[in-house]
Amino acid sequence: MKSKIVHVTEAFGGGVLSFLVDLCNRSVAAGYDVVVVYSERDETPENVRALFDPAVRLVRIRMHRAVRPLHDLVGVVRLAQWLRSERPDVVHLHSSKAGVLGRVAARLGSGHARVIYSPHGLSFLRSDVPRWQQRLYLTFEKLADSLGGTVVACSLGELDELRRRVRARNARLIENGVETDHVPRRTLRDDDRTVVGMMGRASYQKNHEWFLAIAARLARPELEFVWIGGEAGAAGQGATVRCTGWVPRSEALTAMAGLDLYVQTSRWEGMPLAVIEAQVAGIPAVVTNVIGNRDIVVHGTTGFIASSLDEMTECVDRLSRDRALRESMADAATRIATARFRVESKFRQWTSLYDDSVSYATVSESAVATHLDLEILLGKGEAR
Repeated sequence: MKSKIVHVTEAFGGGVLSFLVDLCNRSVAAGYDVVVVYSERDETPENVRALFDPAVRLVRIRMHRAVRPLHDLVGVVRLAQWLRSERPDVVHLHSSKAGVLGRVAARLGSGHARVIYSPHGLSFLRSDVPRWQQRLYLTFEKLADSLGGTVVACSLGELDELRRRVRARNARLIENGVETDHVPRRTLRDDDRTVVGMMGRASYQKNHEWFLAIAARLARPELEFVWIGGEAGAAGQGATVRCTGWVPRSEALTAMAGLDLYVQTSRWEGMPLAVIEAQVAGIPAVVTNVIGNRDIVVHGTTGFIASSLDEMTECVDRLSRDRALRESMADAATRIATARFRVESKFRQWTSLYDDSVSYATVSESAVATHLDLEILLGKGEAR
């Protein structure tokens, strides 16, 4: 009989939700008993139940993103009691808040369970909070790590932070993956237009202001800017950007296929699925130099990594004018990303961790393996 897996998340929207939907649906298809304990956010879709396989059980709880000691204590006690009654084999925690509270609750209510924590972007790297709060989040991560369990980084950059700053005792690397066969490939156009786009909501983290600034700086008739998921109100009056408004994920991917160049202006990330999907689709990407973004894009080969607005603008301008360079990067992006980010191989890594059926690679071995795989894809190494 397969294991019973309980996922706990406070971040039930965006990339974390997409990750959970795929992982949970694949898990029940593989015979696991799956429960998702979640808290709603503003970005949680109204039809969230329809996204999951009917066999996935959803349990809604109240959990706040901000630190609220009294509410958090009550939440830990209730979660511990619930876990004691459910007796899961695996407790998989998602995002920083659930990662801290969930490990306390699992220790109290489900001491026999294997505990796994996926940060999906480390909270102490957030630039929207003051330094003292970043240090507080780092302290929470260290204290929670002392309770045990396995921390799974979604990128090499995140893994490095876990090793170097958190000093995580048991860290692993499983990169994010996508259904590469279901990502529409870039639409080839026969006109002189170049379409540049980004995907995501208006938020401080996504830093959409830079995208709007790039569009304003490079405004010319043959250059079109599209914000997939963006609202016209967020773009402001007179913006030279076409906004699609919120669209379902399938429509967002179809819209992405119409781009010639993808831009990701994030201030921080875990490992963004949208950038992976753009690369799989064969779309060169210009991204900010932050964890996650720089772990996906191969600078100078599948796109550019930029450290400032001026540098990002220059990269977008260069690619928009050089069709041959775009095509070269597009071919490399599809080849590398399709081989590297297949969700089927990532799922096998997750089930191995859930079942503990294989000797999992050490932190350094996982990192070296990923580095070697990328070198082989780039033609810089040989398969061994």
